[in-house]
Amino acid sequence: MPNLSKKQALIFDMGLFTEVAVRFARDFGSVKYFNPNYESFPKPFKEKTGEGLEGVERIGEVEFWDSLDKADIIMFPDNTCAGIVEYLKRYEYPVCGVGYAEKLEINRWYGRTVQKDNGLPIQETHKITGMKALEEFCKTHKNYFIKMDNSFRGVSESFHHKNWKYSEPRIDSISQKITPYKEDVVFICEEKLGGIETGYDSIVFDGEQLFPMTGGYERKGVGYIARIYDKEADLPDAFKTIHSGLEPEFKKCKTRFFYSTEIKIDKDRVPYLIDPTLRCAAPGVNAIQLELISNYSEVCYGLAVGIKVNPIMKHKYAAAMALESSEAKDGWLNVTFPKEMRQWVKLRMAINHGGDYYAVPGFDSICSVVALGDSIKDVVNTVKERVKEIHATGIEADVGDFEAIIDDVNLGKQYGISF
Repeated sequence: MPNLSKKQALIFDMGLFTEVAVRFARDFGSVKYFNPNYESFPKPFKEKTGEGLEGVERIGEVEFWDSLDKADIIMFPDNTCAGIVEYLKRYEYPVCGVGYAEKLEINRWYGRTVQKDNGLPIQETHKITGMKALEEFCKTHKNYFIKMDNSFRGVSESFHHKNWKYSEPRIDSISQKITPYKEDVVFICEEKLGGIETGYDSIVFDGEQLFPMTGGYERKGVGYIARIYDKEADLPDAFKTIHSGLEPEFKKCKTRFFYSTEIKIDKDRVPYLIDPTLRCAAPGVNAIQLELISNYSEVCYGLAVGIKVNPIMKHKYAAAMALESSEAKDGWLNVTFPKEMRQWVKLRMAINHGGDYYAVPGFDSICSVVALGDSIKDVVNTVKERVKEIHATGIEADVGDFEAIIDDVNLGKQYGISF
């Protein structure tokens, strides 16, 4: 592995992974960060995301393209960038990005088709086109999750359809937001499964998983607790099954990147892949990986230049608690914490101005607070103590729900998920 302190890193990010740039700055000689702002009337905060962060140079579009030929790694932590990722790969630029395989996540029906073709268990799933058809479906079915593909993700996140009375206001709202396309939009309606939700976080190199890797339990908007699996033999059968069903697609796409999974498993121990995440998973997973993987920069550099670099993880467990504030939706939000905690506070859309950290307007997910250790008790207690030191208007941390993740861990052991 070459001396990265002599290398230049270039990051193309949609705004959610400013901390990848900060992490790179520890190891690379220079780090340039670009957040595209492709609008006729650009919003000023988009031009600022990443500005002032430790060791990071915030650049614009012209500087990004001017820097390509000098970059030793071009990092794309998010998806929806397959076109540029694959174009740069074609011309042998050192690219670290998910590329074509992102379709598994952003085109949900395609993802389910790949799973079925490769022999993975599939829950009852319906492809519904148009709001009228969705309304009819919801009037005659109960207990489904309704999902939209990425092109409409900003309109509505996935939601649980309990019954028509419960879902009618949500469906009316979606219809109003997409009026010209309301009979064209595609919904994926999936049976609500019982059991527990678990998942794993892997790095794939042309289909091969790099070890060690992690698996764990997440509660949305609350946090994540993970354990380390040193080798394939340590993995629960459920994790092996799911990867075997995705591996052919990774080989076909020559995927060299991070990916994560959300899996439902019940007492029958049949694993159902709910959602694959083909990008740096956020907020908790990526926040953990930045510190848990001590050679994070070297791993990413290897993915970019075609060298297998196995992660180095020196702890057995990790945890991240998510912090949110509705105040950040419409205005700049000052976030304060002790300087000595900086390594363990992973901001999202952020800047540093005049020595102060701010969350950039437009997103209520502010940061994740991270801990590493050799027992679940260690990481949970450490995270809880560190969260007390984070201050911002309206900030919320669901400590009770975070601690309840331990209940998921214990239940998962009954279903074959070693922890």
